Amino acid sequence: MKRIYPIAFIVLVFFSCKEEKEPEIITFEELVGDTASPTESLDSAGFNVRVPQTNFDFFVRSQMELYDTFPHKKIHVLDRFGYSQQTKLDFLGKNKVQSGNSALVTPVASVYYYTFSDSVKTKSAFYNWLDCYGKDCNEVKLNQDVELFKSEPMLTLIYDTTIVAVEYLCEHEKNNWKSFEDSLTARFGSDYKYRIEVGCGGPLRWKK
Repeated sequence: MKRIYPIAFIVLVFFSCKEEKEPEIITFEELVGDTASPTESLDSAGFNVRVPQTNFDFFVRSQMELYDTFPHKKIHVLDRFGYSQQTKLDFLGKNKVQSGNSALVTPVASVYYYTFSDSVKTKSAFYNWLDCYGKDCNEVKLNQDVELFKSEPMLTLIYDTTIVAVEYLCEHEKNNWKSFEDSLTARFGSDYKYRIEVGCGGPLRWKK
């Protein structure tokens, strides 16, 4: 009889261990299409990143046929301010385009997405960014266009509690970035507070 208890204990432990489930990996499609949880995850390799289900997620999904997406590692000026959420991604085109010297290149766009707890924090971050805006950290005056502006092409959208920015390379201008920008604006809406468009080396234009 004394041998029965150890054997029963081992059997009980064995079945208890078998009942433990391994952590579930949420794919990009499951995250964006099937869940509404703000804490589900998605990492870069198998396309799985820890982000909430937001307009930005849906925008990423809308571009999946044309672009591969990877985390953007470089620091942005807006990283220094008190955002609530931040996502930075590089969009790599699946189709190459011609650059200025006729070589074929893979077009790349870096997209920065920030949310803030209120409009005051959004404005504070935006106004501070204008003090060091663009590739060479130039000061930009509110609502003042600039003809010559040393910078790569950029698009910046400022909403009540959201800032979305896109940067390209000059040699990738032949890609259809207008469609990319139109999709971004359609997802976030045209009720932005400010819109800044910058061409390669200028001009810098404030749009309404």
